[in-house]
Amino acid sequence: MKIKISTRLVILLSDKAIKIPLSKRGYLQGKNEKYLWDKYNSLGMLGKLHWEFMGVVCMKRYKPISRILKSYVKGIKMFIPELDIKNCDLYNPQNWAKDNGSNILIDYGINEKIAKMY
Repeated sequence: MKIKISTRLVILLSDKAIKIPLSKRGYLQGKNEKYLWDKYNSLGMLGKLHWEFMGVVCMKRYKPISRILKSYVKGIKMFIPELDIKNCDLYNPQNWAKDNGSNILIDYGINEKIAKMY
């Protein structure tokens, strides 16, 4: 088990990642991940979300990639307009993984409103 902390406490189990909000921003990120998953999961560009409850998210755990290409970020912003924001961490390779040979975003709770908080 591994633990990471930012706006959410992330508990990394062998096959799942549990994201627990530590602030209003973390809570909104969990809610936004659920919203984006429900709307765009059929595109195959987002890491699998198992469930969300009161801002707590359970997702499939993936191994992050080591580097991010601008084309990945450009592509996801084109297909998911809610992620076309300036102040975000989409260029962080820790937020991306490979799944069945495709690059997928595994931390997608940000939106324009959340990015401008604090």
